[in-house]
Amino acid sequence: MTLAGELQALGMREVRERIRAVVARVAENNPLVIMQHGVPAAVLLRFDEAERWSRIERGLAALHALDVYPELVSGTAQRGAAVRGELKPTRAAIRRLDEEPREILGPLQTVQITDLRERLATNLEEVAKGRALTIVSSGRFAATLISPREFDRLRALYRAVAWFAAAGLDLASADEGEIAAFVRDYRGGVKTEASVG
Repeated sequence: MTLAGELQALGMREVRERIRAVVARVAENNPLVIMQHGVPAAVLLRFDEAERWSRIERGLAALHALDVYPELVSGTAQRGAAVRGELKPTRAAIRRLDEEPREILGPLQTVQITDLRERLATNLEEVAKGRALTIVSSGRFAATLISPREFDRLRALYRAVAWFAAAGLDLASADEGEIAAFVRDYRGGVKTEASVG
């Protein structure tokens, strides 16, 4: 998983000058922060990693439909209690979660690698506005630019996703039926009410 991998940073000028090599390095599983005026402007991820997180978000939405909100709890015991239905989030907590932008789920927007070199500053402005941008190189989707804010949000989800994987549910590949079956099987006990928020 590239979000947990080694994160490197390069300045915008260096990225522009070596765009093909940079995208190739990212495609080999090395995420990269693009710096602009000394501030993170975007994070470049392998395209299939961005797609994986898009599928994870859909898995989380399926959990939400079952009244399970793993993002609102921390720690193994609390996640298990949330899946069992023992911890119920407050309406305010759900509202805050619903209002949180999920840039990774936006429509597919692409840019050719040659155009990226010419319009990098403009493309970084688009990414800063919350639009993920997929780079096309040699006729294939190679990498995706996301905002640093979205990168941090996805990294914060990492532990919840890892908990489900350890419990036997891969949120990136499970469909709604598999997620519902997992929750049903995991619950299998008495529910008590508590509040999270």
